[in-house]
Amino acid sequence: MLKVKVGPIEPYDGTIDAIFRNQYEDAWFEDAFVKEMVMEVDKSEVVSANLIISPVLGPISCDRLSGGVKVLIMLYKMPEMEQWASSCGDNCLPAMVKIGKMQDVTVKFSHCPDRFPDDVEAEFLDTGEILKGDRDVGLAIISRLPTGGII
Repeated sequence: MLKVKVGPIEPYDGTIDAIFRNQYEDAWFEDAFVKEMVMEVDKSEVVSANLIISPVLGPISCDRLSGGVKVLIMLYKMPEMEQWASSCGDNCLPAMVKIGKMQDVTVKFSHCPDRFPDDVEAEFLDTGEILKGDRDVGLAIISRLPTGGII
């Protein structure tokens, strides 16, 4: 299940590049779901961890992937590690919801995304409340933001 926290950015939030660089394993990029996420989010083809074909950047290694797809890979491969979901664009939300259907993962938002997939189901860790659907999950995030927007 997708477990959600809402709160202000913390010192470690947003440092996905350093976290990813120190945690990833080359073998992760042999996984079909990782390849699918990289294609879906970054529109890039994974050949190996050291060779990803980007239509914008050309041949790159995995450390040059977007922060959003790095968060998704970390959620999928290291589900026990909380990830700052505000590093992700809305294009990451479908994969984030898929990962939450596969296993328990915890994400933290400091903003409210524009639109979750309609099949989203999330547990809010502050209350234990489980909500379904874009509208209810989005409203629950907004209600927890002290400014009604990014904190």
